[in-house]
Amino acid sequence: MGSWILAVLFVSFGLAFVRLQKGRRLLGLIKASTTTGTLCYLLGWSQVFFAFPSHACPDFDYMRPVVHFDRYENSVFPLQATCYWDDGQQKELVSGWVNPLLFTCMAVLTGCLVTLAVLAYRRYRKQTS
Repeated sequence: MGSWILAVLFVSFGLAFVRLQKGRRLLGLIKASTTTGTLCYLLGWSQVFFAFPSHACPDFDYMRPVVHFDRYENSVFPLQATCYWDDGQQKELVSGWVNPLLFTCMAVLTGCLVTLAVLAYRRYRKQTS
């Protein structure tokens, strides 16, 4: 699942919510980042939840010396599912683009919400003056 095609599709789907009308760009960007981040998180979460170590992390019986599965670590934030073998090898089961895209969406959403709060404060101050 290391393909970037899904990342491009998620961003394209999120950008469908962006409106280029004046005054609606910020709300469209909020919708786009929320949609893209949610889809990205759900995909990464499913990769963590449905990663069965018995199938994804087999022992390497054909290698000499035999390499045995050592441990499996996972977390849901940041999304991580990693297999470790006793010879030092490791394999990440969550796609490499999931966490960067997720954090980018969170940063865009935070920036938009701060901008929205500043604009609302300026309008409030303008009305009371």
